[in-house]
Amino acid sequence: MNKPHYIDWLIEEKGVVLEGTHEVKSYRIDYSDDSEVIDDWALHIRRNYINDQDLTESAELNGMTIEQYLKKYVIPQKGEKLGATARSGDIAEIVVSDLLEFVMGYTVPRYKQMNRSGKNNSEHGTDVIGYKFYKKDKSPNEKDELVAAEVKAELASEGYGALKKAIEDSRKDEYRLARTIEYCRKKLRNQNDFNSSEEVARFLIKPENNYKITYIAAGVSSRTTVDDNIIISTDGEEVKISYGQAIFFIHGRKLMELTHKIYERCSR
Repeated sequence: MNKPHYIDWLIEEKGVVLEGTHEVKSYRIDYSDDSEVIDDWALHIRRNYINDQDLTESAELNGMTIEQYLKKYVIPQKGEKLGATARSGDIAEIVVSDLLEFVMGYTVPRYKQMNRSGKNNSEHGTDVIGYKFYKKDKSPNEKDELVAAEVKAELASEGYGALKKAIEDSRKDEYRLARTIEYCRKKLRNQNDFNSSEEVARFLIKPENNYKITYIAAGVSSRTTVDDNIIISTDGEEVKISYGQAIFFIHGRKLMELTHKIYERCSR
């Protein structure tokens, strides 16, 4: 997948911590009304749902234009039941995937939104997985890396609620990760992406071929600025960050409005 131009709008903010202790990888989406970049972002979003060849073939078989087919069968629509919710959750997962792939250098399989059973139905399991091989020949090595991200979005909110939920739900990923990897492997095979399917399979049997796992809790909201010290505990509740867990916070002004603007251009 090609690097989308909007990646240049992701501005890293150093020195942010959670509860005075835990480092936070914080990114602000500092966007403008550049139509060319937003159109490119929309095309990138669409390609996470259906590839170019399948789109052309499916539209022709159904006697529709590409725009008609996308609106009816593929892209969540604002006025549909759960349509806005699907847009919010999907774009948050795609932004986290892009951050891991194009900024941090992981390979991120694009399978979660691809050809799913219902356009407003989110798949279960770990939200985003990515990996790196230590050796160039991609043979198993204990220094190989796997990341598993739990992503929560509250794009109509300016608070930290999404981050709190992501941290709480990230604890489940240890138990559902193997199932997610196997599901991803099979879905990649069904998409005829056999090379990626084989790469993902390397991370199924950890006892025989050890590797490093990082669990990511990623929250996305419409907060304009971020506090240097993010406080999300309430009523004395302890924030439990486990060993090997990373905290991401992505924010920007009026992200729900931006999301709708992007999705309304997912027509090609």
